[in-house]
Amino acid sequence: MDLRDRAIALYGRFSHGTRDALARRIEAAGGQVARDFTRRSDALVVGALAAPLADSGGLSARIAAARARGVPVMGERAFTAALAGEAAAAPATLPLATALADTRMTAADAEVLAAFDLIGLNGSACRFGDAAVIRTAAELVAHGRSLGEAVRILARARDLSPRGRHRIVLTPTGEAALQWPDGLTTLEGQGVLALDEAHASVDDLFEAAALAEADGDGSEAARLYDLCIRADRRDPIAPYNLGNLRLAEGAFDQAALAYQQALSRDPGFVEARYNLAQALEAAGRHGSAATELARVLDADPAHADAVFNLAQILMQTGDLAAAKGLYERYLALGPPDDWAQTARRAIHYCTANARP
Repeated sequence: MDLRDRAIALYGRFSHGTRDALARRIEAAGGQVARDFTRRSDALVVGALAAPLADSGGLSARIAAARARGVPVMGERAFTAALAGEAAAAPATLPLATALADTRMTAADAEVLAAFDLIGLNGSACRFGDAAVIRTAAELVAHGRSLGEAVRILARARDLSPRGRHRIVLTPTGEAALQWPDGLTTLEGQGVLALDEAHASVDDLFEAAALAEADGDGSEAARLYDLCIRADRRDPIAPYNLGNLRLAEGAFDQAALAYQQALSRDPGFVEARYNLAQALEAAGRHGSAATELARVLDADPAHADAVFNLAQILMQTGDLAAAKGLYERYLALGPPDDWAQTARRAIHYCTANARP
């Protein structure tokens, strides 16, 4: 697997020691590693212990973004096997719609299962054996388990019985178990322990922050992201996420500082620079915002939002000729109809009011 000049997003919690080992291999092969999926990512790899993020909505959003850009999504096991040059699993030839029939599972749910190496997808097809996994996941969800909990149960069952000679059942008390010819084996004997920050890894902290953010607890998420920032001084994602929280709160100066911290760690982080421009503009610093948007477009000329926002700033500050050119450039990028209509009105305004 060629990793040279490729950016790999290692998202969520990985098995003990795996993330660091994968990061070393990626960097040794000339690739780059990030803790989250960004516009620069060439692959999204999901950690085997990231199941809680399946319930927060964060994982599904990243899978959807990757699919929209044609970026491969792989589970921890599949990516490790690809790095080792291992042969691919059995081909996926069963239509996914067939496997999903008579269940309440969706294609997006199936993509989450695939991200944890529980099934294999190839476009709109899966493997014949995956139909049983999908049915089991559907049964667990129908009995009140979340998709993330179903992932944990299925993964645990796979680890206990690699050859698949088992059936997952729910006991009368609602506990998941493996059914064997001679009885049952419990899968879940312990609850989730509270996070012990003194002994938590950066991945633990980051996941806890992401879950707190998904639950709407911005103050706790900000506190945990701040711990991540101090624990890993190379990672740009934690300060970027903190900046997003501050931006949503309207704390524009604090947001700008967080985005600048992210950029000090990764000057090529386009999302952070674009959001920095948003924070600066909201704080009334239009000149600085325009400078940052110009830098975004230097790195990503097709960044439609940056083109539009820079045109808006230039129009507001009186540079109508430059604004008109940017609105025309925006239209060439094929924006949605409502935004295109706004741009056309702006072009008409700039044309009518430009100095001769």
